[in-house]
Amino acid sequence: MSPDGDLIMGMRRTRFFLMLTCVLLGLLGLWIAFAKLVVPPVIESAYRGESFPILNSLMTGRATHSMHEYLQDWEQLAWNVALIFTGSGLLGLVIFLLATSSTFFSRFVGEATPGTLGAMRMWICGILLLFTLTEDLPSIAWLPAETRHSAGIMAWMYALPFGFDKLVASEAGLYVFQLLTEWLLFLGMIGLGTRMVIPLGAAFFLLLLGVLQDYSFHWHQGWIPLYLIIILSFTPCGDGWSVDRVRRVIRGQPVPDSACALPVYGWSRYTCWVAIAVSYWETGLCKLRYGGLSWWDPEGLRATFYFDTLLPREYDWAWSLSLTPAHDPLIGSMGIFVIVFESLWIVVLFSRIARKIWPVLTVMFHTAVFILQKILFLDLMLMQAVFYNFTGVRQAIARWLETRYGRIEVLYDGHCPLCIRTVRALRAFDLFARLDCLDFRRLDLAEYNRRHTFALTIEDLDREMYGEAYASVR
Repeated sequence: MSPDGDLIMGMRRTRFFLMLTCVLLGLLGLWIAFAKLVVPPVIESAYRGESFPILNSLMTGRATHSMHEYLQDWEQLAWNVALIFTGSGLLGLVIFLLATSSTFFSRFVGEATPGTLGAMRMWICGILLLFTLTEDLPSIAWLPAETRHSAGIMAWMYALPFGFDKLVASEAGLYVFQLLTEWLLFLGMIGLGTRMVIPLGAAFFLLLLGVLQDYSFHWHQGWIPLYLIIILSFTPCGDGWSVDRVRRVIRGQPVPDSACALPVYGWSRYTCWVAIAVSYWETGLCKLRYGGLSWWDPEGLRATFYFDTLLPREYDWAWSLSLTPAHDPLIGSMGIFVIVFESLWIVVLFSRIARKIWPVLTVMFHTAVFILQKILFLDLMLMQAVFYNFTGVRQAIARWLETRYGRIEVLYDGHCPLCIRTVRALRAFDLFARLDCLDFRRLDLAEYNRRHTFALTIEDLDREMYGEAYASVR
């Protein structure tokens, strides 16, 4: 970009930063005014039973709590909200300055091609589809509603008056619901109607996962891929590796250059990386928050290993019991590794080297969990592939094929609309760049015959293109 262009972009960035700061300060001021001027009189009137019935009913502790205590509680809540809002706003401004920096983008984000983002869409939808196919959702209908423990969004779904609770109680209804979820995820994987099926697939999978967990317990599997498909709903993930793209190509409509890397695809990919890295990072911080630095205590880890081993699961081995004679330093070092490994996952967002190492360590970690605790995190293991660019592998295979077998030349009639559409489709599916499509109407046949020692004529090509086709039809 020219110096003038950099100056203009810098001015726009500064102007937007100032505007964002003013908006945050304005919202903070409105909250303070609301908390100080509006809410206290409402609390006082509700405490006296002079407000709206729904507000009066909230004051259930009049007999044991004075009005002053209610006002103090509200003041403390308002203060905490203001602190959280201020801290989040400052963090957001810092992230904005970093994210809009050209240095940050070039060092940590990088541009990506539409095919890179499309491949991520295919992979994530495939993971969710595999998860859905392995579940038996209709069997939930046989469980009594009393065993359901719903919260959050799922509690709202059961409370809404459109009969979601009746759907969960119907075996046929759950079968159709699971089938629809699988169909949406499959369409998202192949990229047909991407703009519609990706958000729909995310919504259906969220409900499916929620129903499963309402009748069992909360687990980790499925959540991070769900976060990713929600993020992909707001990205142009259908621009590459999709049926939508092939259809546009066949129709002659413009499509993004498959070899052209653009910032929008880079930011979309990086946002998915953020969701993964923050989730693992948060897991490590939670271990420190609730277990402290003693989380890696060998006795506690042994108890966890033995408990998960003796718990009935679909796998019947007991390999963690072989750790019984192991010394405590070995068990403790395993716990220290987990805490350090998960707590440093955030480094993946700022280090290209860590971005290559940490996903491999994650697969090894989940493999160890599977062996020692009989808990399979297949989706999390497969998900690590999104951190790697396999374009080099594809190009290496293409070079080997070309060296070994040469290129494939396809002659077609450039005056034939069907031939043109067919060639467009072939080019769209030419993964290893094997095809050279030549319009024989514009081809220098003399030079072509000399180079290949052929004796082709226009009449021969017309006969090959149309005559034999007609003969085969007859």
